[in-house]
Amino acid sequence: MSYLTPDFYYDSVFQIPYDELWKKNIRGLIFDIDNTLTHFDEKAPSAKIAGLLRRLERKGFRICLCTNNTNTRLGDFNEKLSLPGIANAIKPFARGLHYAMETMGTKPSETAIIGDQLLSDIWAGKNAKITTIMVKPISDKDFLFVRFKRIIERRLLREFFRARRPDT
Repeated sequence: MSYLTPDFYYDSVFQIPYDELWKKNIRGLIFDIDNTLTHFDEKAPSAKIAGLLRRLERKGFRICLCTNNTNTRLGDFNEKLSLPGIANAIKPFARGLHYAMETMGTKPSETAIIGDQLLSDIWAGKNAKITTIMVKPISDKDFLFVRFKRIIERRLLREFFRARRPDT
């Protein structure tokens, strides 16, 4: 179970304490796109998401987008952002994350992945030995295969939250 347990869990990317990550020497942030930064069926990031990513860059974070989706999806989303990005990452395997770190020039100890899925983003982060940050999915809408994975993830998350509750 600990292999699928995120290091941190937040309701959204806007609630992550990025200053705390910086203090812990995290310099590279790998963001999943679909249901982490935007709805899976929206082509472009909102102004609020674009603003967050720009603020993080100004703070000194290196950012890379990493998705299991296609080059077309990544290109549409990233058109105005012009961030480094990895498509067809094949998460939960770590290869895409290693390539993202190489692109950003960071080591595993300096890198975090931020995503909405235990069985792809968090598992890939654990495989790559980087900090893992899970956020709630933005939407209940998902691809059919992802909806199936969410059933499993909900059970695992219940165990995760049960284990974190103090005994009463």
